[in-house]
Amino acid sequence: MISTDSIESLIPEFLMDSNHFFLLVSDIEGKVVKVNRGFERINSNPVDFQFSDFLSPNSEKEFSYSLELMLGSPKIRRHLMLDHPALRNEGFSQIWWEFSVVTTQEMDVSGIIGIGVGMPFLEQEMPWNNLVDVLGFGEIVLDQEFKVLSWDDRILEWFDPKAENWEGKEISKTLFFKDLNQFNHLLSQISSGDKPMCFLINTDYPGKSSFAALVTLSPKGFHLFLMPKAIPFYSKPEKPLIQNQMLALFTGSVFILNDAGKLIQQNESAKNLGRIWKGRAYSEGFALSFPNQANRFSKLLRAIEDAKKGQTEELEIKLLMPNQEFAFWNVTIKPIFSDIKIVEGVLIQVVDTTPIKSQLVVLNRENDRLRDLALSPSHILRGPLSSMMGILELMDFKQLDSENQKLFAYLKPLTKELDQVIRQHAKKMSTFN
Repeated sequence: MISTDSIESLIPEFLMDSNHFFLLVSDIEGKVVKVNRGFERINSNPVDFQFSDFLSPNSEKEFSYSLELMLGSPKIRRHLMLDHPALRNEGFSQIWWEFSVVTTQEMDVSGIIGIGVGMPFLEQEMPWNNLVDVLGFGEIVLDQEFKVLSWDDRILEWFDPKAENWEGKEISKTLFFKDLNQFNHLLSQISSGDKPMCFLINTDYPGKSSFAALVTLSPKGFHLFLMPKAIPFYSKPEKPLIQNQMLALFTGSVFILNDAGKLIQQNESAKNLGRIWKGRAYSEGFALSFPNQANRFSKLLRAIEDAKKGQTEELEIKLLMPNQEFAFWNVTIKPIFSDIKIVEGVLIQVVDTTPIKSQLVVLNRENDRLRDLALSPSHILRGPLSSMMGILELMDFKQLDSENQKLFAYLKPLTKELDQVIRQHAKKMSTFN
């Protein structure tokens, strides 16, 4: 994760001008924002296109899945071997990418940055046995007969070679690789050439994911490099928790989570809301994440956890929009109980109250103006009246003739009465709401 308000300030000029490295900056939807000169070999004008537009179908799925994971857990980095068909004319198409999430200083996710290296550059500029350190692969060393000679510590994280007696055994006869009928054929192909070979290992081996594999020649035989590929941690259930017909009857945006907190259903309004809250519609099978102004959603996340325990809560979410105006939503979070009163999911209903709030804001502004208008006469009249009362106090009653003394006697009480009326009016207006 990279925290910065200006990603450009973190990218050195040599990297922008490099033809050896590929650099990509995208928004949270995967739309290209900035690239370096090397990336222009993939596409000369990629800005505003989706990065996935430049990938093969399999790589597109892998990147989309990884993008979802990174936005949900901004601190993780993703290492991916992606295939770019546009580079095949240059004699290769695979690039090893490392992706990180970019956040603002307020910890709001603002985009993704990726730095890639073409496989030919790695092959030419460094020994293949250094791939373990550079790319994070695990390594198995084989002799010329494809028998296991050794393995590194990363392999020990994924397998138990000693317990399975790998040493000296042909790789295709080990427990993990024994069902891979194509493996010996692939190894024989690499033995007849000098270029490395990449392929995917899919297996039903208990507790093990699929692996990206790369085989290269070595002085003693072969290097087999492995990297586990992430497996989606959630499979969509066959039966939804709420029937789609009923879901369509709800007001506002509705998200349905399973008991693990993963999204399994949503209506069209919820998909549109996801574009506001996250920048893209939420994908089913993943937890809800809030890269934009994440602190605004902390109460919602706590309410979801409480709903898993059977509690219902209501709250308001206030979010600053790009136009510098606030938007408001009322959110109801309810547990979904099974027939035997066990929580099997969470229902989140979100109603946009921005129009109502906006009307209230306008009404309050009008009330303020009315209050000012009501108070204005008091302020306007009090000044002259105070002056008149001051002059009356200065006048010498004895110097007036009898007729004027009589009028003066009426005038002074009237000014005091008017002053009292203005004061009472001002007091009433001050309590006006």
